[in-house]
Amino acid sequence: MVFTNAGRQFVALRLGSSLPDLYIQNIGIGTGSSTVSVSDTTLTTEANRTAITGSPDFTTDRTVSFQADFNSVQMSGINLTEFGLFDVASGTGFAGSAWQREGFGSVVFDGTNELQIVSTLQVLPSGTS
Repeated sequence: MVFTNAGRQFVALRLGSSLPDLYIQNIGIGTGSSTVSVSDTTLTTEANRTAITGSPDFTTDRTVSFQADFNSVQMSGINLTEFGLFDVASGTGFAGSAWQREGFGSVVFDGTNELQIVSTLQVLPSGTS
């Protein structure tokens, strides 16, 4: 998993700012296959984006988890290879950039399966991974 430069910038802004709507609100899924990089701002080939389900989970110190649910209609015909966390429902540039992007081997959906993604971010001290 790669925490992107844009995601780091958003975190820095949120730590001392009251900028509206600059927090993770959506999870996007895609079918692209490029190498994940800290400079990514989008998914390679975004297929769908949906709002997180419920509220973020902050029960563990320095950790937050986000969940999104995609129904069988949304997943039908998708050859899923990537997902990412986003602040807005659509858009590019600073607002709309990926906070996090994950790539993996393909998972094919035939219209009978649903998908639930839970993505957890952990803030670690400098020099750890």
